[in-house]
Amino acid sequence: MDLTPLQRSVLDRYETLSKSLHNLDDTIKNLRDNGSSESPEQVLRQLREIEYKIALVGTLFKGSVYSLVLQRKAAQDAAGNSGNTQ
Repeated sequence: MDLTPLQRSVLDRYETLSKSLHNLDDTIKNLRDNGSSESPEQVLRQLREIEYKIALVGTLFKGSVYSLVLQRKAAQDAAGNSGNTQ
C-alpha cells in the first residue's frame, strides 16, 4: 500500500509518540521497582507536568489537522468556483 508523504509523516509521528510513551512507562516502572527517594507527591507532580505537555501537543496537533482540512476545503471551493465562472 502506497502512502502519501503526509500520511507517512503522521504515521512517523505516531510511532515517535508511541516510543516516548513506552519509555515513560519503563521509567515509571523503574521508579516504582527501585524504591526511588522521591515521594509519591513529587512523582505525581512531575507526571502532571508531563500530562500538561502531552495535552498541549495533542491540542496543537488537532489544531494543525483542522487548519489543513479547512485550507484544502477552501482550495477546493476556490477551484470549483473558478471552474463555474468560465
